[in-house]
Amino acid sequence: CTEQTMSRFLPAVITAKTLSDLGQSPQSMANKIFGGIDAEMIGKTHPKGKKDLSQLDDMVEKGLNRLYDFQHDDGGWGWWKKGNSDHFMSAYVLWGLFLAKQAGKEIDNGVVDRAYNFLNNELIEEENNFDQQAWVLHALSSYHADRKFRETPKFQANALRNLWENRTKLNAYTRALLALSSNNYGEIEKAQILARNLEDGVVIDNRPDTSIVQRGKQESHDAVLGTAHWGEDGLFWRWSNGGVETTAFVLRALLAINPESKLIEPATNWLIKNRRGSHWSNTRDTAITILAMNDYLKVSGELESDLEYELMVNGKSIAKTKVKDVLSAPSRYRVDPGQIGNNGADIRIIRRGGKGPIYFAAQATYFSLEDPIPPAGNEIFLRRQYYKLVGHPTLLKGHVYDKVPLNEGDVVTSGDRVETIITIEAKNNYEYLLVEDLKPAGLEAVQIKSGEALYARELKSSSLGRKLPKNSSSKISSFAASGMSKRIIAPQMPGYGSSDFTGRSQWVYQEMRDRKLALFIDKLPQGIWEIRYIMRAEVPGKFHALPVMGHAMYIPEIRANGAEIRIEVKDKD
Repeated sequence: CTEQTMSRFLPAVITAKTLSDLGQSPQSMANKIFGGIDAEMIGKTHPKGKKDLSQLDDMVEKGLNRLYDFQHDDGGWGWWKKGNSDHFMSAYVLWGLFLAKQAGKEIDNGVVDRAYNFLNNELIEEENNFDQQAWVLHALSSYHADRKFRETPKFQANALRNLWENRTKLNAYTRALLALSSNNYGEIEKAQILARNLEDGVVIDNRPDTSIVQRGKQESHDAVLGTAHWGEDGLFWRWSNGGVETTAFVLRALLAINPESKLIEPATNWLIKNRRGSHWSNTRDTAITILAMNDYLKVSGELESDLEYELMVNGKSIAKTKVKDVLSAPSRYRVDPGQIGNNGADIRIIRRGGKGPIYFAAQATYFSLEDPIPPAGNEIFLRRQYYKLVGHPTLLKGHVYDKVPLNEGDVVTSGDRVETIITIEAKNNYEYLLVEDLKPAGLEAVQIKSGEALYARELKSSSLGRKLPKNSSSKISSFAASGMSKRIIAPQMPGYGSSDFTGRSQWVYQEMRDRKLALFIDKLPQGIWEIRYIMRAEVPGKFHALPVMGHAMYIPEIRANGAEIRIEVKDKD
């Protein structure tokens, strides 16, 4: 279909355009390490794959010919070669052809002109559909800028006015498209206002190395880059809601209109952090993000690098490096543990020449003797809280329960029910997370069958002070203390409502094992999430509840553990 053809054609075009803009050829990239693929290992890791990008031109050429063949008599495209022309698809193809021309590909002007005339005449039909009209106008404005027309055609001027007058109703994606269109039409003042308006609704995390769910004092390091993004965190029901594509288009608008914006660096950082291996979630997200990254490289000046730096540890030079090609693989340096010691070390990266930015990351391996085990995390953070359920019989409601928090050294009696609440803080959108809750040996889960319904529910930011108190040593339930006591144990189901939750939930696959509960979450958007399950105290004794642990199954460096807690189970009198 047309969409699948575009999803193959557009990434190829953008790759070609990016390489062209960087002064590179597909052949020159063959021996570089990029996209997470080591050239020395490519024969083993991709035995059936191509060793370079020599097919790129062929992919673009085949895509062009197929798109030409799919064009309808009215100038538009549909989902298939036959059928009615579709506004979204037609604008998608026109914009893709415009990008191909920018990449230096020879384009059939007759095909482009017919598509332009079709969309120009159809633009009025989307007057009440702001998303669609902005998308079509964005494609038409690209054609307009390429042809350097002096005046804006009547229908496009009306659409521009309609969207401007309704700009408060636009989401971030549509507002970014309108900003880019206004810029293409020479409406600079409107474009600048729209770019400033993009600060509304942005999700910012200035301290991605600290956690809301962990107890104790935490400090954010000045060297850690913050993140910013727009959209619906990867869970969306229409094309203009996707977090990756929305953030990429907003970034393109800011780079084109307001390159000094304070949101450019954190938005770029968020996109990089949400990459999965060598790609984003799908080909379209990947292509449009690469396009935004290409714009960023041109504006930031990072390619104009004659950078030289030196790595120093405790005043001793470890390495001196001169960067001649910014697309080369990053350098990695091992520091001898003897130079670090138990009290840390003074590690400095000193610029010796050039003006380009220096990006760095540090990885440490160490063995800890801390007792009890403290919480720690990277990208995700975990917190576990136990509550003893104290039952009371009533005349009308049967048995109801009060929740009393269990903290270090607290005691329960055999037969007592204990609710476990696991809170997960996700700093970005993640996929395929595994959370393993190591149970105290004297307690067993009430639910004994794997795969039963369990859900993670997203907490409102306004409820975090009540749900995650700084000091949880009080014997009084934090719910009861805030007047929010939940006396009836509610079932774990998506529709379970509460003023503490946003209403969003994610299904969790659970496996009951002898010493732990394993929780598998295929997708978890950025935010604070809560999972609950019930245990029963059985065997008397003093037990260590080892930390709850979590990690991304395919990106193991994204991992966390909660705190250890000791509790005692006494025999029932």
